Amino acid sequence: MDQGRLLIFPAVPWKIESVENGNNNRILLDLYDREQTPLKRYLAMLGVEPETARDIVQESFLKLHEHLLVGGDQGNLRAWLYRVVHNSARNGQTSFGARNTGRIDDLPPAASPVAKDQSVEDRLLGEEREHRLRQAMEKLSDAQRACLVLRTQGLKYREIAETLELSVSTVGENVQRGLERLRELL
Repeated sequence: MDQGRLLIFPAVPWKIESVENGNNNRILLDLYDREQTPLKRYLAMLGVEPETARDIVQESFLKLHEHLLVGGDQGNLRAWLYRVVHNSARNGQTSFGARNTGRIDDLPPAASPVAKDQSVEDRLLGEEREHRLRQAMEKLSDAQRACLVLRTQGLKYREIAETLELSVSTVGENVQRGLERLRELL
């Protein structure tokens, strides 16, 4: 064979990039599986329409993919995602006047399995409790509501602080005051 036509490819760098890219894809897919539904619920609590919420979540995961490709910090990707989603929702609400003025009562309930042996009375009592909680949540400040919703999504105070760009002590104060206010209202 003619040596002039032989192409030589550097095998080692390509394999390293492939492994890193595969790891990034694994991280991305794992996060998507775990967080896409909670992110959509969080956006619903912020008053974002379901279609817009789906778009924001998809765009956020695209931004995460880009972040991982350029070697961005992987220290707390969950908080990073919530911050991107929160900022995207806030930017959309302020720049386009797209704030949803619908009541929180109009939101679909969170997907939860219903026990087959649940009585009609138990189901109605559960719906009434949920309705009262939604009404009480509407009476909280935006900061208290956002902190409580993120806390119910399992985020730690530090992650909530990163997401909302607040201090950890402010997050703690908002959670505490929000819970106290809910106790009064319920």
